[in-house]
Order: sequence, then structure tokens, then C-alpha cells
Amino acid sequence: MNILKVVTLSGGLVLALNSCTQKPAKDDQSVTGEQSAATQPATTKLMVDGSYANSDYEKRNEGYDWVGVIVENIDENKISVKIRSRADKKKPTCTLDTEATKVKDGVYQSMLNGKNVVFTFNETSVSIGTENPQDKDALHFYCSGGATIADTYTKTTAPLDAAQMGK
Repeated sequence: MNILKVVTLSGGLVLALNSCTQKPAKDDQSVTGEQSAATQPATTKLMVDGSYANSDYEKRNEGYDWVGVIVENIDENKISVKIRSRADKKKPTCTLDTEATKVKDGVYQSMLNGKNVVFTFNETSVSIGTENPQDKDALHFYCSGGATIADTYTKTTAPLDAAQMGK
């Protein structure tokens, strides 16, 4: 029991001493504004606009049904989201037009049928789901045949195949 007390006290002491050490102040007068801006790390803004598609998009030429998401910036804090499924061979399975508001970097939210829908972006994809997992069935409303818009969609390098998309 004494060993545990010694280890705990030693760890606490090390943490306390570590947090008390101060780094020497820099002489800001010797660095020009241009130099300090150049040495600052650049913050990259996540670019969410573009085209995204589910995994079946790659097999579209084999006749697979697919769902695409087109995201356009409206302003700094709002995006337009259009979800469309393949419509050239049959009636489109999924259709949705909405606007979403930025919650934080890479996360946007829209109210659909009284449920908060969350669009979570990273560099290569967007995931669509509900804020409350119990509300996930609400995302079936925008699709027919039991399909849902809830999914992770991969960013495409080119616009989606407009000839196959529903209007």
C-alpha cells in the first residue's frame, strides 16, 4: 500500500513541477509582422463542396443503383445539399434538397421532419446520420424501397454522372 502512495505522490509531484516551468518570453520586437506570419502554421479550411457517392457508384456501368451527394457552399456557414440516386434506368430511389448550417469545422446540421440530421465531412468523405441515433429511421423518408440516405459517401474527383442522375 505504501508503494502505491509513493508512486502516486511522485507522479503528482512530477506533473506539478512540469506545469510550473515557464518558457522564456520571446522578444516580439525583434521579429517583424511579416516574419511572424510566415513562421505561423497555416490553418487549412476543410473544403466540403463537391460531389460524393456511395460505393455502388464505381459499378454504375454494370447497372448498379447508386446514390450521390452534391454539396455547394452558400456562404461561410451554410451549404446546399442535394442527394440523388440513379435515375436513368428506373425511377430514382432517393431524392433530397436541403440546406445545412455549420456547427463546427467539418460538421453541418439540418432539420428534416423535426429531426436533426448531421453531415460530417473529412478530406475524403461525408457521413450522413441523425444527431440522435434513435431518429435514424427518419432518413428512410427520402428514399423508396427501404433505402436510406444514412451512409458514408466518398468524394469524387469529377462531377457525378449527370446523365444518370435524377433531377
